[in-house]
Amino acid sequence: MKSSTAPKNGKQNIEERKALVFRQRLCIGAVIGVVALYFIVSLYFMFHFEPKSYINGIDVSGMSVAGAKEKLKDVAPGYVLTVRGPEDDVVTIDSAALRLEVTDAPDAVKCLRRQNPFVWIVGLFGTKEYQIDLVASYDENALGAWMDNLDMLDEDQMQAPEDAALTCDERGYYVIVPEVSGTTVRTEEARTAIKEAIRATRPDVNLRDYMVTPEVRETDPNLVTRRDEWNALLEAAGLTYRIAEEEEVLTGPVISSLLVDDGEHVSVSEEKTLELMSVWRDRHDTYKASFPFTTTYGTTINVEPYGDYGYELNEAGTCEDIISRIGARDNGTYDVLYYHEPLFNTNHGLDGTYVEVNIDDQHLWVYKNGKVVCDTDVVTGLPIFESITYHGCYAIKSKEREVVLGSLDVQGYESPVSYWIPFNGGEGLHDAPWREYFGGKIWLTNGSHGCVNVPDWCMDDVYNNVQVGEAVVVYGRQYDPKVYEPETKTVDEDYYYDVYYGE
Repeated sequence: MKSSTAPKNGKQNIEERKALVFRQRLCIGAVIGVVALYFIVSLYFMFHFEPKSYINGIDVSGMSVAGAKEKLKDVAPGYVLTVRGPEDDVVTIDSAALRLEVTDAPDAVKCLRRQNPFVWIVGLFGTKEYQIDLVASYDENALGAWMDNLDMLDEDQMQAPEDAALTCDERGYYVIVPEVSGTTVRTEEARTAIKEAIRATRPDVNLRDYMVTPEVRETDPNLVTRRDEWNALLEAAGLTYRIAEEEEVLTGPVISSLLVDDGEHVSVSEEKTLELMSVWRDRHDTYKASFPFTTTYGTTINVEPYGDYGYELNEAGTCEDIISRIGARDNGTYDVLYYHEPLFNTNHGLDGTYVEVNIDDQHLWVYKNGKVVCDTDVVTGLPIFESITYHGCYAIKSKEREVVLGSLDVQGYESPVSYWIPFNGGEGLHDAPWREYFGGKIWLTNGSHGCVNVPDWCMDDVYNNVQVGEAVVVYGRQYDPKVYEPETKTVDEDYYYDVYYGE
């Protein structure tokens, strides 16, 4: 049996399907309408700026390029150029002083092209800022006069830049002095930049962009390398040399004075080190050099710079040794090298053992370990050419017995002696059995040929208390220059008495 409701249900289902189809078509139409509207708006924003669009701070939302250009002319009355100087000082000039007018904004179209019109809806939720150069006209004479009065463009007031450089500190170490930026500006470039900024209505110009900058900075690899090489050599500071009775210490400043910087690398200068050796030689040498000597009478005299006894620094050898040890960063203690070296290392190499001859007083003393073991009056050389006994400090060359001094064929005399102690060529200590008297003024008229004549009774003690290599110190007042002239054959006893003994 069929249900009586079946026709009704079928009719109802048809109506529901029709309603569903209608709603679907309505939705589709609405979507198409919305899409069409969105597309139409997108087309609009292809030729107009999106909402919340700003160019140089001016709101151009919804405007065409032409409208935006017109609107941007409103920038002119409020335009101010700020110029920042090298020392961050600031000056400004406004549009009124420049009589500035904006005439065009050619780059506005570029701002529009940067938009994507099909996502214009996104623009509703964010601000778009564009910065472009405008084209402006201005009074060039007014701008030129203003720039002429700018201190920051006054070349007479500019401080030139300085490159970073190396210098020695008080310890002798190399330190880098940083560069100085100065305030020098490339004025023509700076003036051009100011003009271009005004022409484009840019808000500021920083003159630091046009400064003349140092070429060498404190981080320069060449400076760093040379500093490090220099200071590495100063690790030898404290290197000490024993010389004569003293020590010479190569402190930081001393080593620094020996270094040479060729602009690429640092090394120890042989020339400067030899100059230091010359100073050491003058300070310590006693070989053929003057040095202080305390006489038996307690007075201090300067021994004349003649003779062959004492210290003579080997400058070349010591120089080479110093350069080598500084290069090896060695700060130990060492002896210098000598060409000549005395027997002893105190009292200028004399210690307390030497022979002292005082020509003024015609007296001799023999010292042994600081004590006088014998002394006597003597007769020294006649004060005429080739007969004087020369002042200075000499080493005893030998000790001989039973010698004949001179030659009849050469010197015109022969003098047999029992003791002979030569110290300066043909000069020496010897007995003089032909003499009865010693001391006084005998030497002025009857002096020797240059030797020191010693009485027989004392010569044995002298001979036995001296050794080869020990020193003989001879001193006295300066000779009159005439004694060095070959034609001087005689002397005036009264004259020399005044010279040597007079008040």
